[in-house]
Amino acid sequence: NIPTVTFNLTVGIQGFWNGTSQVRDTVKCHMRNSTSPFAEVEVSTAYLDNYGFSTFSYNTAINGSYYLEITHRNSLETWSALPQTVVPGGTYDYNFTTTANKAYGNNMILKLGKYCDFSGDVNQDGFVNLTDVLLIFNAYSVFSTGYIVTDVNGDNIADLTDITIAYNNAQNFVQKITP
Repeated sequence: NIPTVTFNLTVGIQGFWNGTSQVRDTVKCHMRNSTSPFAEVEVSTAYLDNYGFSTFSYNTAINGSYYLEITHRNSLETWSALPQTVVPGGTYDYNFTTTANKAYGNNMILKLGKYCDFSGDVNQDGFVNLTDVLLIFNAYSVFSTGYIVTDVNGDNIADLTDITIAYNNAQNFVQKITP
């Protein structure tokens, strides 16, 4: 039985961060091999607190180096800048929010003092583009509410605010950057 590897992570989500706190939500952290084809070793799911912090645990990771891949229901997939070296039984800290170079390819946006994963990839295809904007617009046009992927700012309603976030990121050709 392999001892658990624990990561204490801080992750910002662009649409959910207001400069003071972040809407709480679930994210996944995938441990991936550090060499191509970057096979997934294990996935851990956790609920981020109002500051984007949570603890992720892994039960199958052996000694080695792994990329951390963060996925969220309507944000762009974001990878750690470099593989993280782990030893079973170890606890490690990684804060994506301090500098852009914590993400592979510096693929984050600075929002109100915190680096965040780009919001708006509602169909999870690795791009924030017109397809995402239209999906949000369609949800908005039928007054969609609740825990929905088209709610890009976490207020439980698809509205113009969500469309604006996705549209601005689409205008900047935001897309995932991976090793």
